Amino acid sequence: MKRLTFLIAAACSVQALASEPSAFGAGNLDSDTPYGLTQSEKKIVENRKNLQNTKRKSQENSAQLQSLRERLDGLQTILEGLAEKAQTNKRMVSELETEKTLSAARDEKILHIESALQTQETNLAALKSLMETMATQLDSIAADYVSKEEYNRLVNEVNAFKRDLSKTLKNVSTTPAADPFASMKSKTLAAKAKQNYEKLYFRKAIPMYEELIRRNYKPAYAHFMIAEMWHYRKEWKKALSYFKESAGRYENASYMPTLMLHSAECMAHLGDKENAVKFLRSLIAKYPNSSEASEAQRMLNTL
Repeated sequence: MKRLTFLIAAACSVQALASEPSAFGAGNLDSDTPYGLTQSEKKIVENRKNLQNTKRKSQENSAQLQSLRERLDGLQTILEGLAEKAQTNKRMVSELETEKTLSAARDEKILHIESALQTQETNLAALKSLMETMATQLDSIAADYVSKEEYNRLVNEVNAFKRDLSKTLKNVSTTPAADPFASMKSKTLAAKAKQNYEKLYFRKAIPMYEELIRRNYKPAYAHFMIAEMWHYRKEWKKALSYFKESAGRYENASYMPTLMLHSAECMAHLGDKENAVKFLRSLIAKYPNSSEASEAQRMLNTL
């Protein structure tokens, strides 16, 4: 009875793994740090970042524009006050100069007022120059400012691009083989790719397996082999992306214990310990007598 209960639990765990590829945690476009993305998903994330940068630039320009306008208003008030004082002082000088009796005190007052006038005129000139500079800055900002209408248009264009890209990916056919593999049969190419892999010539092996994927020749295995090479290089995100694709294409492959163990290692290194634990437990449940199960148990004790 206990064995029957164990087998049922293991089967449920494996079924959950097969039916929920999202347990990999990769390909999630809503994540703050997405990983394991396909080329089309990377393009969507890139467009989303461009859109966010455009929005941020619009907000920053709007705030800068408002600040400059407020400073201009303040300077305009000061300028009007200085101009009013200058007119008053000029009027006082004119009135004093028309008086018949001149005195030393009056002359001194006139000199004082004239000195103040000169200072005020210098300040007025400086303020006018500053206002002209700020006006030039306003014109520059206005030229680069992204309006609400332009922002909405950009959003619509990005959404349209995403829809078109999705349709294109559904209808695109496998790319024909290109040199230097065009004249090589798939079986021969697979053998040479395996030889390069065993010699750790990954730079040669990876393009060969990519070509086999384009030919649709044992694509699940080709994805697994590429994942293994990225795993060896500790490129966890890239490896997990290929492991995910391999498992989705052929979940009953003989290399599944290794795939599950190395996928869990990638998740652990990427900080996704929750899904790493799920994979390790599923591995132990489905392949209890494998060497990978023993390694999975050791990993569970350290997570």
